[in-house]
Amino acid sequence: MSLRFRRPQSQTNPEPADGSSPVSPTARLKQSWQITYPLIVSSLSPIVLALADTVILGWYSTAALATVSLVLPIFVLAMAMILPWGTAVQILVARWRGAEEHQQINRILDVGLWFCALVGLGAALLLQLLAPVIVNLVAQGEPMPGSVTVLRVLLMCLPLAAVTAHYRGVFGGLGQTGIAMRVALLVTLTNIPASYLLVFGLDLGAVGSAVGTALATALGAIYIVWFGRRRLGHEYAFWRRVNLRRPKEILAPLSRIGWPDTVFAITAYGGDVLLVAIVATLGATSLAGYRLMVTTVTVLWVVVFSASSGLSILVGQRLGARDLTGADAARRSGGVLMAGMASLVVLPALFAPSAYFGLFTPEDAVIAEARSVVYVLVGLVPAMVISMIMAGVLRAAGDTRSVMYAGVAGQLAVGVPVAWLTAVHLGLGLLGVYLGLLASWLTRMVVTYLRYRRRRWAELPAEPAAPAGKGDTG
Repeated sequence: MSLRFRRPQSQTNPEPADGSSPVSPTARLKQSWQITYPLIVSSLSPIVLALADTVILGWYSTAALATVSLVLPIFVLAMAMILPWGTAVQILVARWRGAEEHQQINRILDVGLWFCALVGLGAALLLQLLAPVIVNLVAQGEPMPGSVTVLRVLLMCLPLAAVTAHYRGVFGGLGQTGIAMRVALLVTLTNIPASYLLVFGLDLGAVGSAVGTALATALGAIYIVWFGRRRLGHEYAFWRRVNLRRPKEILAPLSRIGWPDTVFAITAYGGDVLLVAIVATLGATSLAGYRLMVTTVTVLWVVVFSASSGLSILVGQRLGARDLTGADAARRSGGVLMAGMASLVVLPALFAPSAYFGLFTPEDAVIAEARSVVYVLVGLVPAMVISMIMAGVLRAAGDTRSVMYAGVAGQLAVGVPVAWLTAVHLGLGLLGVYLGLLASWLTRMVVTYLRYRRRRWAELPAEPAAPAGKGDTG
């Protein structure tokens, strides 16, 4: 049955945490910004950490840097299997917050925690067992010394990262995204000095870097669990056995939302690896030029994805409250914010490419490679923004399958084949690779629009409440 939407009785509070829908466009934009900027900071923190780690290991030894460079993609892929479950928690909590289904939030605080922790633990144990085989395959039979040990240390982070992702999802769904930023900054500011001390002070090299990451991840998990208990304990009744009864009522919607996002994350990462493999066939100069441009595209993606996540939280809260007008307003304000920030990110590269890329390298040939593809951003930005606005709305309604289908179609069915054909067989080089990336996003935009225009997201009912009913038990 379709929902009957109504305007909420009170729409005057611009603060995001209470799930209300402000009246004026300025207040809506402020609300979107309050939700989004912590997500951007928390997403940029791992990039800063990766750069710092590269500098530390690069100064220690080339072998240590090569070891981590070999292992890190495996670890990132493992994390891609974990983090989407936190997003699924966020989607459900946002809907239940808007619907004032506080009992459901009580239950997912416990059921979701156990589920995410078990997923992280299971993935860690399986990959620990397979670590020698995986490293050998990735290294094509010539693994760097100590690479298996480094991977095994990093894999210890998975259960801790899963717990953190769960609580980030809960806080995100409630509109309190600042905790994600604080945890990310805590992990980054702990990891950098710890890695430096372990790498140089204890002369542990690449293993020291991995241990530093594990220690910082553990600290982040401990902090967010403590903060969650302290902040939410007075409002929600969790860490109680009663919340674990009939877990399927929580696990069913959680699984239905989470698995498509997991497939999407793995597909997106796999597609990026294939693009790098195509660029590698073009030579070292093209690979270096690709690295310069991909830095800009990565920051662009962080901004767009974070804005889409913020949009999804606000839209989800309004859909949960059966307020379609408020959901449309949240979509518009989030879209305006996303478009504005995305445009600012690419302006330096578009209007002063030589000076901009010259900040990263003095090599004229590499700068020329990056300049040859920079204007692809003119088409890439609107395609990304339009796609992710619609994807944010679909995610808010729990329709992660449509987002997955669009991602798989764009990345694997169109993007990679177009890049391979134009770069290698048509001789367009690096330009061909970025034309493939553009084709990927245009395809995602079209596929997402075909689903979005049906407006089924506006008719999807909220996840059913438990038989216990609703009410604030805190």
